[in-house]
Amino acid sequence: MGRRRYRRLLVGADTYRWVVGHQHERDEEGIHGCREVLLLSKDGRPGNINVVFREGPGRIVPDGGPYTHSGSVCRAEDESMLNLHKPSVVRALVDVVVERGEDFGSRVELDGWTVIDAVYARLRAAER
Repeated sequence: MGRRRYRRLLVGADTYRWVVGHQHERDEEGIHGCREVLLLSKDGRPGNINVVFREGPGRIVPDGGPYTHSGSVCRAEDESMLNLHKPSVVRALVDVVVERGEDFGSRVELDGWTVIDAVYARLRAAER
């Protein structure tokens, strides 16, 4: 993900670090498979969580075109869109990850599309 500029998120007494990046898969046929990745770590813990949003049918990630921006992921069927650069979105993701039982004790990859509804529910609850 190139040079990483970690941002800090305070949640109670816990400090989390996060960075958003864009990656591709490479093989003998070339470069393909865009994905947007949010890397989360927790101060004092050895692991991290990679929340990965892979492109696919109905799943839109930035591809350098004019209609998407860095950090944006969109589910086309209902136009659910998240901006992974927003601290409120990262906070909702942290809450969901911790609720799922992740303790940042090891490296874990999480399919972001599987938690997008839970993240939206957290964001809606925070707006009230």
